Amino acid sequence: MKGSSLNRFVALAASMWLAFPGAAAAQTIPSPFEYLERGQEAGIFSGSMTVGSGRFGYAPSGGSVFGARYGVELSGPLGLEGVVSFIDSERDVVDPSQIEANRLIGQTDELLTTLEGRIRFSFAGRRMWHRLSPFLTIGGGAVFSAGGDHALDQTLLPEDVFSFGTGFYGTLGLGSRWFVTDKIALRGDGVFSLWKVDTPPGYSDPSRAFEEVEDGEWLRGTAFSLSLLWRW
Repeated sequence: MKGSSLNRFVALAASMWLAFPGAAAAQTIPSPFEYLERGQEAGIFSGSMTVGSGRFGYAPSGGSVFGARYGVELSGPLGLEGVVSFIDSERDVVDPSQIEANRLIGQTDELLTTLEGRIRFSFAGRRMWHRLSPFLTIGGGAVFSAGGDHALDQTLLPEDVFSFGTGFYGTLGLGSRWFVTDKIALRGDGVFSLWKVDTPPGYSDPSRAFEEVEDGEWLRGTAFSLSLLWRW
C-alpha cells in the first residue's frame, strides 16, 4: 500500500514538472559573452599626450590630441585599424650659442600629424564580455609637422634651428570598447609612443663643448583618449 502511494506521488510530481516547461528553462544561465555581428567601425576621438623634449629641450612636449579612426574585425581576436591624429603641441626655442642659463628664449606652437596603421588583439575574441571588449594594439606609421609659428626660430643661426621633419611613429596600447548599443560604442585608449627627432647640426660644433652629441634622439610619450564609434 505504501509503495503504491509513493508511485502515485512520483507520477504526480513528474506531471507537474512537465506542465511547466518554464521551470526547466529557468535553470539555464545566460552567457556573459556575445558575438560581435557588425564588422566595421569609425569614429572620432580626443585626449591628451605628453612626450619627452629631448636632451636639450627643443622638441615638442605634447598637448591636446584629436583625430579619427577606422577599424575592421578580422577572424578570431584580430582586427585592423587606421588612425589619423593631430597633436596641438608647444616646444621651447633654444639657442645653443648662449650659456646654459640663457639658452631658453621662448616657446612656440607646433602642430603635429600622425598617420598610423594598427593591429588590434581582443582578449575576448570577436565577442564582448558584459558589453566590454578589452584589447591590445601595436602600430606604426609616420609623424610630421603640419605647421606652427616659427617666427622666434628666425632669431637663431640657421644651423641651430630645430626642424621636426618627418619620422617613424610607433605605438603600443591598451584599452577597451564599451558597446552601448549594437551600433554605438565608446572606447578608451592608453598608448605608449616612440618617435625620433634630428639634432640641429649647430649642437655638434666643437667650440660649444657639448659632449657626445648624437645625430638624433628617440623620444617616448604617453597618450590617453576617448573615442565615440559608429558600427555597421
